[in-house]
Amino acid sequence: MNMNILFLNVFKPTSNASGGIARVTCNLGNMFTLNGYRCAMAYYYGSAGVSVDSFESTTQLTIGQEQSALEELAATYQVFILQVQINKTFQHLIPILDAIRKRFGTKVVYCHHTIPFNEAAGYDFRYLRFLLFHSSDNLSFRLRDAVWCLVSMLLPRYSIRRIAKRRQYVTDHVDKVVLLSKSFIPVFRRYVSCPDSKVTAIGNCVTFENVLPQEKIGAKGKTVLVVSNMNERTKRITEMLHIWRGVLKNESLADWRLILVGDGQDLAYYKKLAHRLRLRNCTFVGRQNPKSYYEKGSILLLTSAHEGFGMVILEAQQMGCVPVVYESYESVHDLITDGQNGLLIPNRNRKIFISRLARLMENERERREIAVNCVNMDNKFSTDVIFAMWKELFCSLQNTNQ
Repeated sequence: MNMNILFLNVFKPTSNASGGIARVTCNLGNMFTLNGYRCAMAYYYGSAGVSVDSFESTTQLTIGQEQSALEELAATYQVFILQVQINKTFQHLIPILDAIRKRFGTKVVYCHHTIPFNEAAGYDFRYLRFLLFHSSDNLSFRLRDAVWCLVSMLLPRYSIRRIAKRRQYVTDHVDKVVLLSKSFIPVFRRYVSCPDSKVTAIGNCVTFENVLPQEKIGAKGKTVLVVSNMNERTKRITEMLHIWRGVLKNESLADWRLILVGDGQDLAYYKKLAHRLRLRNCTFVGRQNPKSYYEKGSILLLTSAHEGFGMVILEAQQMGCVPVVYESYESVHDLITDGQNGLLIPNRNRKIFISRLARLMENERERREIAVNCVNMDNKFSTDVIFAMWKELFCSLQNTNQ
C-alpha cells in the first residue's frame, strides 16, 4: 500500500516553474501523485492563496507554533519529507518531529539539497572583498559573515566540525538522510556517525518531459546563457562577467551575446559591474521561465563555488544547450563527462575557462556534436529511474514497521 507524503518546506512554490528546492518539490509531487501517492505540503513562507499542482492540501506554519498542525497532519501522512535546512531558526523543529515519530510512527526523511557542509563553502578572499565592499546586506550581517568567512578559510576543519554537530543532531532523530549524490556520502560520513543504511543518495529528476528535437539544434543562435540565482557566495556571477570580458577580446566572437536569467540580492551590483567593465552584448532579463532561453541558447555557463546537484545543467542538456562548468563540486561528475555532454573546467582557472569557451563558440561542429550528445544521452535522472529509487526508500521505511 502506498504511503501518504507530506513535504515540509521553508518556502511555498509560487508555480511549477519556481527555482531551486521549490521546483524540485513540484517535480517530486508530480511524480509521486502520478504513481498513486497522496501528497501535501506544509510551509512557513509564501502566499496561502496560491495553489500548487499535485498537492491535495497546503498548510502554512508559524515558527514556534507548528507542533499542533504537524500532529494533525501526521494522522493522515505517514512520511514527512523534511526539506528545511536545520539552522538556529529551525533547530526547534527536530524535537517536535522526533516526538511525532514516536507518537504516530511517522517516518521522517531529511533531504539535504546541497553539498554536505555548505555553510563552510564558498568562502575565499575574493568573496571576503565582495562582502566588505559590494554586498547589499546591512553592516552587522556583513561583519558577522566576514568573521565566519575568515574562520572558514583559516580554520576549515573547525568550521566543518561545528556544522557537523548540527548534521549529527538531525541524523540521530530522523529515519533517513537523502543526499543528492553518492559522491557526497563519504564526505558526510567522515564527520557524521550513523549506520550505512541510514544515508542514501537520490539525484533530482529531469524537469522537462521531452528533450529538444535534434533537428532544432542547428537553428540555435549565438547565445551564451547564465540561469542562476544572483548570489555571489555560491554562484560567483562576477567570475562569469570577467570571463565574458575575456572572451570578447576575440573580435571574431563579437556577434555572440550573453543573457543572464534570474534574480537575487546581488543583481544590482552585477549590473553596475557589467557597466563598469564595459561589457558588450550582455543583458540581464530578471526572473523568467528559462525553458525558451535553453531552447534558443547554445551554451550555458556555471561558475558556482558549489552546487548540490546543478539542475540548470540537466535542464540545459535536455534542450541541447552545452554546459561549460567549473569543476568545483563532487556531483558535477554525475552530470557531465568532459568533452562528451559538456565541458568541465578546473575550478577557478579563468584562463582555461576563457580559452575553452572561446574555442567552443568558434567551433560550430564541436558545439553541435556535444549538443546532440546531450539530447541523446541515456538519462539516469529520468522520472522513471528517480521514482524507482524513491519507491525503494519508501518500501524500506515500511519494512521497518513490520
